[in-house]
Amino acid sequence: MSFKIHEPYFVDDLVVYFINEKEALVTDYDCRWELRASEDRCECCTFRFRSRVKPGFVCRHIDAVRRMKQQS
Repeated sequence: MSFKIHEPYFVDDLVVYFINEKEALVTDYDCRWELRASEDRCECCTFRFRSRVKPGFVCRHIDAVRRMKQQS
């Protein structure tokens, strides 16, 4: 694992802060929103609504978590 738990990482305009090995808090760089996200789930409205219509939809928060995990 190349990322550390409880350390912030920039992924484009998001900050990814892992709270455990599977889940992270993902925040916009200006701290407007803090959402829980994993590789297959997110609290954001975009994911909740779009994933119902399009199974397998990946929001930018999930994408950021996946990109961090791929680096490990």
